[in-house]
Amino acid sequence: MKNWENIQKQSENRLPARAWFHSYQSVEQARELNRCASQGFMLLSGTWTFHYFDNPEKVPAEFYRELMNGWGGITVPGMWQLEGHGKLQYTDEGYPFPIDVPHVPTNNPTGAYQREFTLPADWLQRQIIIKFDGVETYFEVYLNGHYVGFSKGSRLSAEFDLSPYAHAGINLLSVRVMQWADSTYIEDQDMWWMAGIFRDVYLIGQPQVHLQDFTVVTEFDENYGDAGLQISCELHNHTGTSVANYQLHAQLFDGEQCIAEQSHPALTIPHASTCQFVMPVKQPKQWNAEQPNLYLLLLTLRDNSGEIVEVVPQQVGFRDIKVRDGLFYVNGRYLKLHGVNRHDHDHQKGRAVDMARVERDIILMKQHNINAVRTAHYPNDPRFYALCDQYGLFVMAETDLESHGFANVGNISRITDDPEWEHAYVERIERHVQAQKNHPSVIIWSLGNESGYGCNIRAMAARCRQLDPTRLVHYEEDRDAEVVDIISTMYSRVSMMNAFGEYPHPKPRIICEYAHAMGNGPGGLAQYQAVFNQHKSLQGHYIWEWCDHGLLVYDEQGRERYQYGGDYGDYPNNYNFCMDGLIYPDQRPGPGLREYKQVLCPVNVRETAQADVLLVENRYWYSSLGDIEFRVAYQVDGKTLAPQTLALPHLLPGESEALTVVSPELPAGEVFINVEIVKRSATPYSAAMHTLGHFQILRQTAVEREPLPVVKAAALHSETQQHQQIIRGQDFSLTFCRLSGELVSWLVDGEEIVGRAPHLTFFKPTIDNHKQEFEGLWQPYHLHLMQHNFRAMRHFSQGDDVVIEIDSTIAPPVFDFGMRCTYQWRIAPAGQVTLNLSGQPYGNYQAIIPKIGLDFGLSKRFKQVEYYGRGPGENYSDSCQSNLIGHYRQPVESLFENYPFPQDNGNRQDVRWLSVEDEKGNGIFIQPPRPINFSLWPYSAEMLQQAQHINELEACDYLTLNLDHQILGLGSNSWGSEVLDSFRVYLKAFEYGFTMVPFRHPQIAKSELAQYDLQPQTACAKS
Repeated sequence: MKNWENIQKQSENRLPARAWFHSYQSVEQARELNRCASQGFMLLSGTWTFHYFDNPEKVPAEFYRELMNGWGGITVPGMWQLEGHGKLQYTDEGYPFPIDVPHVPTNNPTGAYQREFTLPADWLQRQIIIKFDGVETYFEVYLNGHYVGFSKGSRLSAEFDLSPYAHAGINLLSVRVMQWADSTYIEDQDMWWMAGIFRDVYLIGQPQVHLQDFTVVTEFDENYGDAGLQISCELHNHTGTSVANYQLHAQLFDGEQCIAEQSHPALTIPHASTCQFVMPVKQPKQWNAEQPNLYLLLLTLRDNSGEIVEVVPQQVGFRDIKVRDGLFYVNGRYLKLHGVNRHDHDHQKGRAVDMARVERDIILMKQHNINAVRTAHYPNDPRFYALCDQYGLFVMAETDLESHGFANVGNISRITDDPEWEHAYVERIERHVQAQKNHPSVIIWSLGNESGYGCNIRAMAARCRQLDPTRLVHYEEDRDAEVVDIISTMYSRVSMMNAFGEYPHPKPRIICEYAHAMGNGPGGLAQYQAVFNQHKSLQGHYIWEWCDHGLLVYDEQGRERYQYGGDYGDYPNNYNFCMDGLIYPDQRPGPGLREYKQVLCPVNVRETAQADVLLVENRYWYSSLGDIEFRVAYQVDGKTLAPQTLALPHLLPGESEALTVVSPELPAGEVFINVEIVKRSATPYSAAMHTLGHFQILRQTAVEREPLPVVKAAALHSETQQHQQIIRGQDFSLTFCRLSGELVSWLVDGEEIVGRAPHLTFFKPTIDNHKQEFEGLWQPYHLHLMQHNFRAMRHFSQGDDVVIEIDSTIAPPVFDFGMRCTYQWRIAPAGQVTLNLSGQPYGNYQAIIPKIGLDFGLSKRFKQVEYYGRGPGENYSDSCQSNLIGHYRQPVESLFENYPFPQDNGNRQDVRWLSVEDEKGNGIFIQPPRPINFSLWPYSAEMLQQAQHINELEACDYLTLNLDHQILGLGSNSWGSEVLDSFRVYLKAFEYGFTMVPFRHPQIAKSELAQYDLQPQTACAKS
């Protein structure tokens, strides 16, 4: 039987898993924690000799013993598909080959890797270990023509002993890697199918007598004051004879100060031996995600002459995890996990993610108030956990297990409940726990993801607890919490989470995936969070997911494009379902991440019944507010008054207190109190005065404004020319088509405003979160194909004004429902134009719709937008916490949120007024009687609906200004929650409008126009 199809054989000659650490020759070097300076460390990453084969048997025999000089090169770490070898394919679930366990395709893509390295002669006095931190999927190792061993388990480290085969001078390392193996059946995670040596490869020249492994456990007394540090050590001796009088010394440092130490002064080490330390520590600083206090443990091994053999450093965080009364506690403190699911992904290198990018991910998480991460759905690079220790993130460490593809054949538990697979399953959690057991950031072990349930999960849980009884065990598909410590669900709706909270399970609950962050979204985070905050038994949530998995390419014109499923001719595929992150593929934060940051703000501010008195609540779990200050300002009609900085009381976690703000003398107008939450001191992830969040409280409602003073102007002139109705005034004219009822031209001082006639619309470009609605509700009823049928035009005077009324029916083909709409244009002699829009539904369409609004094509000469509304970023009814109502001025191009998969974007809501202007300062001021939504795109709605990639977007010859009455909330129904009831839009009667005033620079400032009520003061009477 082939090794890569033998489930009973997961490796050969692979060394047992152990903790991740490096040893050093001196205490001074050890304190630096620099892997590259560690003892006997030789990094083999770089350019390797490489050749790709479509069948493993085609690898020539000489490959194992000779350098293949005629072959090309490849980057290690890397994925061979991203260097032009083999095929890329993306599936969410489903194997890319026939299910025939344990068999895989005969034509099994294979990469043959070679690398020469030079060993000094003194290395032959050491045990020479080679370590692979990640190889996908199956690989065999050969040195100097000798077979060393093989391993499976793509995202788990593998070590082999090269000592018997190595020699001084040049050595030839050959590695044969295959894309498919029996292990592929339990590595069916939601990601690209790729292969290669994708993490670092390095040598470790260990002393013949060395510290092989150690386990660190911290335990507090019942008052969480003093603690004990327990260290279990395993020593190995490869000299062939027993050694005696070796010393192992343990020291714990707080900075430069040694605060605890112990020694074993006379160790006898035959082939292997163990020893333990139990070190009391007085009042240690605790480790948690908010205060990641770390101590440095140094384990120094000396030989029988007192010479240092090696020094092993380990950062230690004092923390424990306990469960009582259905809740879990870290260091005796109740907490909630506000997290994200994180895959390894780089937009150019796939799963070959360098540590600079990993660290940037962690910094971004911390900057956005995230305190937890789930390593979905496999172990990360070992250095990731050390970074989480240092920066402060609670980690749900998930092992490399998923068999989701069996759902397609009706039995997702097929191999999970098959005892033949027990060894393959259990070994994965063993290797994972042993490698990451000493990291304080790891508080939960997760047994894997979406693999059904059965005997092998039970065996994994038992082995996990045997290896580490100090942490919690998670596995979502143990739906009855038979063996896990935490009951978990995915994508539970807000109402269901509330029910879970009202009727709590005996075990604490988390939602390990929720709020699918695909494209424009997710929506409803504030509503979810309100439910989480309400119920103690709901102790955590992880957004799906952190990063879009797009792969960057450039088209023939050099334009960027992000590839997804199907773009490589791959089939079957799950299309753009991999584009589902809070950050873009290049790590730019998206609007969803900014919204999540605000929802998770660790300081909450609420209004009270008393004006100028705010209720401040500390939402940290471990920290007081001593390092937090408020920047408070009163805002009148968008203008800031009386900025002030307030120090906060030292509230303990969970405490609240009223805070009085000094109010200035307030003029008439709409007044908000804006509060910015600032952290004074710098941290490893943020500069001093870093903003944690902000709040806005309505202090005073707007008053009725005086009407705009009437400017005496020449009388309007209306004339009919063939199929056109033209209204002329002083320096302006509007032209309506009498065949369609459309406004086709609006000239002011000879310059055109209209780029395309404005139309009422009930559809907008589909966002990813609404694809289910599009496919199930809108497309079948042709909402995206609604036709505009002109019915009547009326033309009459109202005082000095001219009124044009257009009746139009807007309805889809085939069906008998739609909207009977009226456009009422009222033109004043001074040039202002008021448009009132109304509609009455007919027929029987009861489902939600995307929006009720106006699509207005504007001339491309307009370059700047100014508005008083919610901003500065895009916002929607169920995603608006991160944007405040204010006065903003932005370039037109900045209003477009360029999602890698084109879709509706850039909405600003609660808009009191807005203006667009050209480079000369001329433009239009728009004021609705009630706040509206607007967005402005350089593309048409049709283009955004049709384009599948950003490079397919073709700018049209006008700007699309959307002036919308109602817009459907975002929700997260690409896989998460549907739009909540209060954020839905239906085909119901509506009426809204706005007045548009052309302005000329420097005729009048927009802020001055905003002081007036621009609406006509007399109602229209139809003729």
